[in-house]
Parts: sequence; C-alpha cells; structure tokens
Amino acid sequence: MTLLGAAEAVAARASPARLALALAAVLACYLAGALLHAPIEAALRAAPCDGLACLRPLRPDTQHGGYSAAAFRDYLDAIWSLRGRGLAGLVVDLPLIAAVTASLLFAVGLVTRGVPVNERTHRLLLALPIAYAAMDLTENMLLAIAYSGLGDVAAILPWASALKFGTGVASGAVSLMAGLMRALA
Repeated sequence: MTLLGAAEAVAARASPARLALALAAVLACYLAGALLHAPIEAALRAAPCDGLACLRPLRPDTQHGGYSAAAFRDYLDAIWSLRGRGLAGLVVDLPLIAAVTASLLFAVGLVTRGVPVNERTHRLLLALPIAYAAMDLTENMLLAIAYSGLGDVAAILPWASALKFGTGVASGAVSLMAGLMRALA
C-alpha cells in the first residue's frame, strides 16, 4: 500500500467522533510537550512577562512568524545545559505529529464524504497532511542534530519550520473551505 493509499484509508474511516478524539489527543500531546519544555521556557525568560505574553512560547521552533539562523543559534547558547530536555521533547512530539496528521486526514474524510471531488483534488487534499507530517519530522531531525551538537543546521531549520507551519495551515484551511462550501451547498 502506498502512503497516499494509507492516508486515503484513514480518511475513509473519518467520523465526527474520531475527529473529536484526534483533536483531544492533539491537546493532550501539546500539553505534555509544554510541561516537558517548561524548564527551557523558564530559562529563556530573562525578564518578567505581562498578561497573555507569559503564555507565548519563546522557543524559536514554535514561532509561527518565523525566526532567523542567528536567533536559533542564540537559543541554543541559552539552553545548551537543557538540551537533553529538548531531545526528550522531540520524542514527545512524535505522538503530536501523529495526532495532528490524523486530525487533518479525518477532516479531509469528513468534508469529502458524499461530495463529488475529482481525483486530482482528492489526492491533493490527502497529500497536504502527509506533507505536514514529513516537514514536522524533518524539522525534528534537524533539531535532534542541533541539540546533540552533531552539526550546525541553523541555516536550514527556519525553512523547515516555515514549511511545516505552511503545510499544516494549508491543509486545515483547505478542509475548512471545503467544509464551508459543503455546508452552504
């Protein structure tokens, strides 16, 4: 079975209950990662924060607006003694990747059920969650190299992060738009 075929099989088993369960798993995995990264976040906060700004993560790989290679190198310098936590965070991120990917595939399955979608569009809808998972795994691999000190990947890591967020947002947005079009039809 191909990767696209496996994604299609997951999407075909979509139900509102499975989507809700996958979204609950996303929340649980995110909270586990946040707890694991709490000492890193505490080390990054040199100055006190105000209000909701205290809830915003300061790790570069969580910056949706992007970051630079220099910012990542500064981050590594600041948390070098806690890099074991960073590596453990990558292991905790694996179930999160699976939960997000399942959520995106279930969303595709729900919005395309009973709707005539041409095969190319259907393949694209299934490929976006797979692209998200691939980019998140690539980002984790690059972070593992950086945390272990095996190499300087700061020049390409921001691009991997941007592609991860871009493919995730694109997949969710396309499913949302298809769902809205279905609801309005």
